[in-house]
Amino acid sequence: MTGMKPKFDLDEIGCDSVLGCLYDLSKVDKKVLSFLHEGGEYKAAEVAERIDRDQSTAYRSLERLVECGMVYKEKHNIRNGGYYYLYSARPVDLIKEEALECLDKWYERMKGSIQDIDDLTG
Repeated sequence: MTGMKPKFDLDEIGCDSVLGCLYDLSKVDKKVLSFLHEGGEYKAAEVAERIDRDQSTAYRSLERLVECGMVYKEKHNIRNGGYYYLYSARPVDLIKEEALECLDKWYERMKGSIQDIDDLTG
């Protein structure tokens, strides 16, 4: 009997797939993040235009990225009333540091869970 292999291809693992896995990012989220990392602050409408999607799609993606800590959101008041938000990317070094910490924790948990396999055959 041959050993079972994990259902993922180690040759296919790259930055895109790791960030997608760690943060549950969609293709649109990755596209938005890539655009924001070009620099600057943008309204949701500007992001939507750049990624060629509806504003509601861009907004949902931006909010997911804010929620997972990859994007900053800053509220700006309009002089005669109202407000708008500007979005910008968090620095790559901070994202990398947090991703590595997350990966280390995940690895330790997975390693412990694999050690617990003996309990299943007990």
